[in-house]
Amino acid sequence: MAMFPRKKSSKLSHSESLSSKDEKLKNVTEVHFMGILPDIKLTGSATRDREAQLVDRIEEAQIEGRLPMSAQEESRVKLNVSLHGIQVLDLKGQEVLQRHPLHTIAQVVHYSDGGSINNIAFKIGLVDKHTYSAYVFQCVSEEHAVLICQQVKSMFDKVTEKGR
Repeated sequence: MAMFPRKKSSKLSHSESLSSKDEKLKNVTEVHFMGILPDIKLTGSATRDREAQLVDRIEEAQIEGRLPMSAQEESRVKLNVSLHGIQVLDLKGQEVLQRHPLHTIAQVVHYSDGGSINNIAFKIGLVDKHTYSAYVFQCVSEEHAVLICQQVKSMFDKVTEKGR
C-alpha cells in the first residue's frame, strides 16, 4: 500500500499552551488512509454527475488493485480539519504526513460500498486545472464520515463568512 508522499515534516511545539493544542486538536479524528488516486480527469458527462464519476474511478482503482478494498490496521492516521485545510498526522498527532490547504479542496465525497464500509474522498487540485487527485479515507461509521464532511463544510462557511 502506498503511503502519503512526505512533504514538510512538522511537530507540535512543546512551547504551545495546552489550551492552544487542545483547540487545534478538537477537529482531529482517526481514520484509515486508503491511498491516493492521482491524475483524475472527470468528463462533462450528461449521464453521470462528477461525484458519481469520482466514486466510479475510485472503485475501478480498487478492482484493479491500485487502491485497497478495505483498511489495514497499519493505515490508521489522524485527520485534522481546520481553517487552513486538512492535515493528515501520524497516530501520535505529532508528524504531519500530508497537508492540503482549504483552497485546494475541490470536493469532498462520502460514499458507502453498499455494505458497512464508509469512505470519504477528498478531490484535491487547483481551480484552474482540470486534473485532480483523490485522497481516500475509510471511516469507522456513516456518522463519522458525515461528521468529517460537516467539519469541512463548516470551515468553508467560516472562510466565506469572513469575506462578506
